Amino acid sequence: MSENEALSNYWWKENKDNAHATLFSVIKFLDSHQGYIAEMNLRHMRLYGNVNTLGMSANTYSRLSLINGSTDKVTLNIVQNMCDTVTNKIAKNKPKPTFLTSGGNFGLKKKAKLLDKFVQGQFYAVDLYNKMPRSFLDAAVFGTGPIKLYRVGGEIFAERTFINELKIDQTEAIHGNPRNLYQVKPMPKEVLVKSYPKFKDKILACKRADQQNPVHDSLSNHIDVLEAWHLPAGKDSKDGRHVICIENATLIDEAYNRSYFPFVFLKWKPRLLGFLGQGLAEELTGIQVEINKILRTIQLAFHLMGAPGVYVRAGSVIKAHLNNDVGRIVEVDGEYPTFANQNPVAEQLFSHLDRLYARAFEIAGVSQLSAQSKKPGGLDSGKALREFNDIEAERFILIGQMYEQAFMDATKQLLDLGKEIAEEMGEYEVTVKGRKFIEKIKWSEVDMKEDEYVLQVFPTSSLAQTPSGRLQDVQELIQAGFIDKKNALKLLDYPDLESYTSLANASVEDIENMIEKMAEKGEYESPEPFQDLQAGIQMMQSAYLKYKNDNAPEENLELLRRWMSEANAMLNPPAPPTPEMPVMPAPMGMPMGAPTAAPMPAPQSALIPNAPGM
Repeated sequence: MSENEALSNYWWKENKDNAHATLFSVIKFLDSHQGYIAEMNLRHMRLYGNVNTLGMSANTYSRLSLINGSTDKVTLNIVQNMCDTVTNKIAKNKPKPTFLTSGGNFGLKKKAKLLDKFVQGQFYAVDLYNKMPRSFLDAAVFGTGPIKLYRVGGEIFAERTFINELKIDQTEAIHGNPRNLYQVKPMPKEVLVKSYPKFKDKILACKRADQQNPVHDSLSNHIDVLEAWHLPAGKDSKDGRHVICIENATLIDEAYNRSYFPFVFLKWKPRLLGFLGQGLAEELTGIQVEINKILRTIQLAFHLMGAPGVYVRAGSVIKAHLNNDVGRIVEVDGEYPTFANQNPVAEQLFSHLDRLYARAFEIAGVSQLSAQSKKPGGLDSGKALREFNDIEAERFILIGQMYEQAFMDATKQLLDLGKEIAEEMGEYEVTVKGRKFIEKIKWSEVDMKEDEYVLQVFPTSSLAQTPSGRLQDVQELIQAGFIDKKNALKLLDYPDLESYTSLANASVEDIENMIEKMAEKGEYESPEPFQDLQAGIQMMQSAYLKYKNDNAPEENLELLRRWMSEANAMLNPPAPPTPEMPVMPAPMGMPMGAPTAAPMPAPQSALIPNAPGM
């Protein structure tokens, strides 16, 4: 039996006592036969970081190679420039997963709305919006950027994982779907002892990884911890396994029933074969290496030939004249010396450098204006800027979709972890930060079957990101009649106007809160004369029609109708009754109740003006 056959003899069927020894043998085999992957990652890290680092392990990543000294440093780092520019361009978005029900009743739609908030609370709890851009940068540099999602007890964590920690059999992953994944991560001994107190003696006796190489010794007490996953063969299969071990002991050995690994993988560009992606740094490696050579040639040429030369007759130089005195006078007998100041570097070399630099932007799909955070001249209107951004963004459509898909994958895993915690501990609760208050949502309030909703992802805001662009978008919506000025202030969301907009939007937000209480919670609140009742009736009417179409409970709809009726009554109070005119006493000589003749008007003349008493 060959070494390969012995190591691949189904480690997930190995007994617990021998699992750690078999797994470490598997890792040793993969490292020795797939070392080219680590070398490729090291090369890309050197190009991006502008540092000739010695390795990527815990005790070598901060050490510099002394080969060629400082002459290997890149002075025009297009790899870092492009990777950072694209990361800032794509990862600035904050995709928001949204749960949509198809033909569901009011209860399901209410759960879907709460589930939106629930997932947002999970995202902020694990700090996903800050960790995803970091992994996106890893994908641009190394091709693949993983984020690990796991739980400890009743708490969920998200962790950016360095791609070099993950080990995959490339033969098994030829079609991109490996069933075995390994992670080797250095961890402090005291942390392991606290997490696994039963294995204290084994942990303390385990040798540090750097002790195997005295040249790279350190003061740390980190040891390698190996975590392995084997996916089950089918839905009802029981052969899935999860193992956490150190070199001399198996710490955790349990069944694994999920159909995916506990990672979200961001990939800059998928390869035609295999699991790992291709990064932007790999695409730019050839140009970066050529630029480095040209820069080195230019540097040497200037150093050797850049200083001007002086040609004189042999034996005609007086050594005392060779000084830096100011205003010195030198007597010359015969011809003046000849100065030679030729161009030390050919112009073609600079032209080739500029051509390679421009080609790097073309490969990355980034304009030089974007890399410099500048807008093209003459594009001042919001529409023109949007058109320009749309044209430039077409190059990154697939990459942007990959970034959004990562958030959808993370949502699925976070929901599975939350369900797991709720089943084991009875309940799982997430805190959601609103604009005005904090809300706590329980898993039992949002638990839905997967066939009851469709998960989609949208950007956090469809408006422009810059203040000028956002103002242009809102102005266009006002001019088109889609929104009014009150709602326009909410869409602007300017931090320096928050104190003003909070007061200006108070009337709208007050009505919105009342609608939510009545339609969602069934709690009635009466209208007040100090509210904007006219706008409130319009908002309440729209909400009534919306919730009616969503099949909301009749008692909740009745609360909305009641509010509109009371508000209408306050706006249009009934007219007061007309008072009865008193009966005037009849003049002397006339019977009571007899009609009196109206007095005759005074005569008027067009010739003589009327005067009082005439």
